[in-house]
Amino acid sequence: GRYMFLSRPFKITNAGCLTCHSTPEKAPASMIRRYGDNNGFGWKLNEIVGAQIVNVPMSIPLARAESTYTTFMVILGLVFVAIWLAVNLMLHLVIIKRINLISLTAERISHGDLSSPEFPADGRDEIDSLSKSFNLMYRSLCSAVKLLDKIRGH
Repeated sequence: GRYMFLSRPFKITNAGCLTCHSTPEKAPASMIRRYGDNNGFGWKLNEIVGAQIVNVPMSIPLARAESTYTTFMVILGLVFVAIWLAVNLMLHLVIIKRINLISLTAERISHGDLSSPEFPADGRDEIDSLSKSFNLMYRSLCSAVKLLDKIRGH
């Protein structure tokens, strides 16, 4: 598969390294026994003697990226659902419930029930304006019905 590589030069910047790596004669005997006396010698200060290379299969970062993307999308979806529910709840409580109450009262009045109380209209929004107009119409209708009852009874 695909791999991601990271490489950088290995430069001798510490003079202490030259104690073991300048000549085989200056190196510790344990190092010579383990690695031999042919390689790893002749180093000089500020010289590049090798490269550090790291490679990682791309499947690992791609799997992590996909997992992060999935988690992010799920959280984003949940946030949108929560916002949608909150907006719908507020819309129902602030607007729809009040309009349904006005509609139900208007229907009762149209069937002759004039005992409904007036709507509270304390605010300054459009629903309160509608409530005030409805209350005014309701009062006028009640006055007209009372006047008609007096005329009939007379």
